[in-house]
Amino acid sequence: MQKSTVIDWSLILAIGIAWGSSFMFIKVSAPAVGPITLVFYRLFIASLIIAPIFIKKEYLKNIKEDFAPILFLSFFNAAIPFYLFSNAALELNAGTMSVLNGTTPLFAFIIATLWLKLSSNWIQLLGIFVGMVGLFVFVGYESIEFSLFAIILSLLASFLYGFSSNFIFKTKEIEPTYLASITLLIATIITFPFIFFENGVNLNQPKEVLLSVGLLGSLCTGMAYMGYVILIKRVGPIKASTVVLIVPVTGMLWANIFLDEIITLTMISGCVLILIGVGLVNFFKNEET
Repeated sequence: MQKSTVIDWSLILAIGIAWGSSFMFIKVSAPAVGPITLVFYRLFIASLIIAPIFIKKEYLKNIKEDFAPILFLSFFNAAIPFYLFSNAALELNAGTMSVLNGTTPLFAFIIATLWLKLSSNWIQLLGIFVGMVGLFVFVGYESIEFSLFAIILSLLASFLYGFSSNFIFKTKEIEPTYLASITLLIATIITFPFIFFENGVNLNQPKEVLLSVGLLGSLCTGMAYMGYVILIKRVGPIKASTVVLIVPVTGMLWANIFLDEIITLTMISGCVLILIGVGLVNFFKNEET
């Protein structure tokens, strides 16, 4: 198979730009609406946008055969990790969560090597570690918040993302846009009953909360999740998972543009390391079984 193409790099960049704002939106909205309710909102909005377009009759013919993997992904690549990060946001800042989320490529690498027996090499592993160091430099040690329970939740979510990216790659027979759409739809149904353990549906929220929820659902969940599933199918779980490394870089640009936050030399240094790491991982041929 060929190295990453222009289309693959474009997907990585587009997903990174979308996800770059996600932790900021979670931090704004989770305390106001509750972590479980936030998960339902973002899944519902995402499903409302993409499900009517991409869930087609010809794909539903195989729903019995496909239901088990779809249900698995609905839990372990959507509902559960979304909830874990939303819960962690009550204790951790966005920078700390982005560093912890940056362990996803490492989990994906280990699982792809041990479970799927995909071809990989030490330079790709080096690239992952360089990217993770870049994340740490970017955020800065003084900005890292320590809450053991929240850190465990974030690492568990990252592990689930890493495992699920391998699982998605293994389900090659399921069309990716349909897989993404129906996964989010079923995850919406799964999470709905649990919102009544919090405040239920309450739209009487400040404008910034409603805007954060809307963008988190449409941009960061619906469109970005679909792009991520397509990317996994194209290049494999190891390369696709490196998109989380560039999330803080694009997040920095969002914050600079819309919040007038200052970009420091340390942040630029971290960005350089992150981009080197992503480049090392994606330079080599796609994974094959």
